[in-house]
Amino acid sequence: MTETWAAIVLALASALSQALGTVMRHRTMDRVGGRIESRFGVLASRYWWAGMLVSLAGFLFQGLALIHGSLILVQTIAVLSLTFALPLGAWMNHRRVSKTELFWGHVLTASVMVMVAFGRPTGGDAHPPVWQWALACGGGVVVVALLLFFARRRHSGGGRAVLFGVAGGTAFAYVALFTKGVAQRWHTGGAWEVAATGEVYALGVAAVAALTLQQMSFEAGAVHQAVPASTVTTPVVSLALGVVVLGERFAVDGLHLLTLGATLVVMAVATVALAHKEVSPGPRGRAGAAPPSGAGATPGAAPPGGAGYDDDDVHTNSPL
Repeated sequence: MTETWAAIVLALASALSQALGTVMRHRTMDRVGGRIESRFGVLASRYWWAGMLVSLAGFLFQGLALIHGSLILVQTIAVLSLTFALPLGAWMNHRRVSKTELFWGHVLTASVMVMVAFGRPTGGDAHPPVWQWALACGGGVVVVALLLFFARRRHSGGGRAVLFGVAGGTAFAYVALFTKGVAQRWHTGGAWEVAATGEVYALGVAAVAALTLQQMSFEAGAVHQAVPASTVTTPVVSLALGVVVLGERFAVDGLHLLTLGATLVVMAVATVALAHKEVSPGPRGRAGAAPPSGAGATPGAAPPGGAGYDDDDVHTNSPL
């Protein structure tokens, strides 16, 4: 198996694992009510912890994929976690995948195939010079600071949620960038080489910042505004970081790059559509079809929002 195929298989395993882990944890939240006052109740659920372990396995698969493939390749395939979540979520919540979801799932899958098979992204240097790291990190800090500044000045919660979401998605792209460097060093030199370089510490800072910004976006406004903004930002920024920082390239040029650019736009639209579906309330059932929580509701039944999803069901970029 070539390095590229190894990266593709591992990236697909990462996307599937993260989709399954996320759906498992959200299903557990449905069973305990999925409300703020009962969220900590999931910590007593072995099913929820199993979902956490599956998500962690997805993060490890991502690190292994980044050893063998480029950041652009792995992060592009990672978007397929949204597609994998469609049948998994429908199966676990006893509902059918809608025609709209199927359409956008097919569009997203086709877009990823074009980016990977037609674009054929090639690897660059996982450990660029320190000055390049400094410029990349400085640029990221400036971008996130500007997003936070404009978010604070927005009066509408929706606008703040979107800007915070974009900031969080940017931070998650840096998490992937540093994960590639750490994974490569672990592969070549083991734990000592990882600990002796700054990439692992930058990864920790980026991860904390990403999770914090993500939570801020959730608290600023509607979740269905925050999550699509973050979800679509991560692969786009990852692509830019792969090209500018790591020197990665597509194996095409000229007018073919325009085709990839158009495909990237279509992929972004499909990602937003599917991410919005993941966090939007399901269709309301008929009046009286489901009793309210705590008033004779059947244990384990779907909440009255219908379709097994409500505003608490969030498909995030986070592996945890």
